[in-house]
Amino acid sequence: MILLASVRSTDCTGLAKVTNMRNALPAALLLAITLPVFAQNTKKPPTEQIQRGLDLFVKSPKGTACATCHQMAGVGTAVGPDLTTMGSMGTPHVIVLTMRMTMTNYVQRFKTSDASFPGMLKEKGKDESEIWDLSQMPPILKKIANSQIVSTERDQTWKHPPASVDYTPQEFADLIGFLHWAATGTVKEVKAAEVADLQ
Repeated sequence: MILLASVRSTDCTGLAKVTNMRNALPAALLLAITLPVFAQNTKKPPTEQIQRGLDLFVKSPKGTACATCHQMAGVGTAVGPDLTTMGSMGTPHVIVLTMRMTMTNYVQRFKTSDASFPGMLKEKGKDESEIWDLSQMPPILKKIANSQIVSTERDQTWKHPPASVDYTPQEFADLIGFLHWAATGTVKEVKAAEVADLQ
């Protein structure tokens, strides 16, 4: 147990004085740093629903799997945005609506002197950029000289792959259960009924 301050009784009325407050800040910082690490090391094992969601995340029988472009719980490829915030704070409705978005602000149309493709910028260097080419699945990481990039603009034709997949409410619930578990460690079941009205 970490004590944030030592307390000493100073009179017979039971009043106490805090005598060592300068230890409070370092102790609080230590607590703030160690609790998330402790929580990660004590994550409960996946339930059947979480395992089904993980299986769908990694290899979907209905199209491009989420792990093709996203990484969670140590699986997948970090092409698209990190899903941790969505998995920890998103309601089932928000997550389903996000998965069904046809376009995203992250995808740009990159035009070079000899090509045009939907892509996501991984890193822009002084002389060249690393860009994920989304015209192929799985995406290909390309290194392109900055001088060869003629223009970039928001892509109007690329579609987020899950937008065209006909997931059942139970499959959505399983995916959401996995995302919640991967982001927070919760094993609370997500009911299919929570997203059935979005079909």
